[in-house]
Amino acid sequence: MIGMPMDAVPDLPALLDAIDAGATHKHSTIHGEGHWKCVASTGLHLLPHVPGCDAAVLLLFAMLHDTQRLNDGHDSEHGPRAAAFVGAIHRRGLIFLPPERLRLLEHACHDHTGGAVTSDPTVGACWDADRLNLWRVGKRPDPRWLSTAAARSPHRIANASRLEGQHESWQELFRRYGDAAGVAASVTRG
Repeated sequence: MIGMPMDAVPDLPALLDAIDAGATHKHSTIHGEGHWKCVASTGLHLLPHVPGCDAAVLLLFAMLHDTQRLNDGHDSEHGPRAAAFVGAIHRRGLIFLPPERLRLLEHACHDHTGGAVTSDPTVGACWDADRLNLWRVGKRPDPRWLSTAAARSPHRIANASRLEGQHESWQELFRRYGDAAGVAASVTRG
């Protein structure tokens, strides 16, 4: 696991304000902020089991991937709009990622709606964290559409039905990501 969230987000309140101001469907019970927090929480459960996953990119994906939805129905362009929103937020200095990590985040947001799987650990964890939350619309996640072995675990699929995290604050989720990334970094150094 790589990517300390506090290094990628210099001012969390400013980022949250920008997301709030720029989100198009934030209050949706299906694709709104509660879902984004569930994706963040689910990502936390995947992080220790997906070697090479970038924690900061995963958290930012959770926060941003559905911010540009226009509705809860078919909206095939919300991923590309979210990727553009990521670029705009980056240019404003609200997130700091080196070019290769920014491209990963933009790619994960842009293509998360296509149903593809990937061998990239970070993009795979992003898409899996989102897809494991299909329980919210009454669908059991299908392992064929999950990219990581960690997400395909029957136990993890079943546990995702609890939709954890939707009532946590972003500050708490951010802290938990920092803790998870810090533990992984100390294990790697140790």
